[in-house]
Amino acid sequence: MTMFALLFSALALSAGETPALPEKVSYRVIAADFVQIRRLADLDMEVRITGRMVSELDGRLRWQVDTPVRSVTIIDREKLTHYDGETKKLSVIRQETFPWLRILRDSLDDWLSGDRARLTGRFLVSVPRSRTVRLVPRDREQKKLFGSVELDFAEKEDLVTAVRIEESSGEKLEIRFSQLRRDPPLPQEIWQMPPP
Repeated sequence: MTMFALLFSALALSAGETPALPEKVSYRVIAADFVQIRRLADLDMEVRITGRMVSELDGRLRWQVDTPVRSVTIIDREKLTHYDGETKKLSVIRQETFPWLRILRDSLDDWLSGDRARLTGRFLVSVPRSRTVRLVPRDREQKKLFGSVELDFAEKEDLVTAVRIEESSGEKLEIRFSQLRRDPPLPQEIWQMPPP
C-alpha cells in the first residue's frame, strides 16, 4: 500500500535549503511510467515491478502494474479498488472498514497539498542532499505505516523523479519515475473498473 506514497509533485526544492513549497501547482494531473523496487532484507532479494500511474489533484490515483503480473488499482476518497489481470477479480476496500486506508488517504492529501504549514505540522522536513527532501511522520498512526520518505526532484523542475520509503517493518521500497507528463490528455475510461 505504500506504493501510493509516490505522488509528491506539489513540492519544489531550492538546492541545499529548506524546501520551497509553491502556493499553487500549475497542473491538475500528473502521469508517469515507473519502476518499483522492493528490497526484502530477510530473503536477500529484490522484487521489481514496472507500470504506469496517473494522479489527479482531487485525490484519484490510478496505479497500473504491467510486469510481472498485470493489475490496476484506483484509490479515491472513499475506497481502494483493485483489479487482478490474471484472475480477472475485482476487489474493493472501503475506508470505513479498513482504517489504514484513511491514514493512507490523509498522507496523500498532505504530500499533494503543497502547503508548508500542513507538511511541517505533520512531518519533520529536512534536506539531506541537493534536490532531496526527507519527510518523517509526526503522527503515531502514520508511523505505523512508514518511518521516513525521501523524494528526489528533477533538476530545475518541481517533479519527483524517485521516492524511497522506509517502512516501519524495516523493508525498503524505491519508486523511480520516467516520462513525467503534466496535464496529459486522458480518456475517461482509464478510471473505469474493471479496466477495458
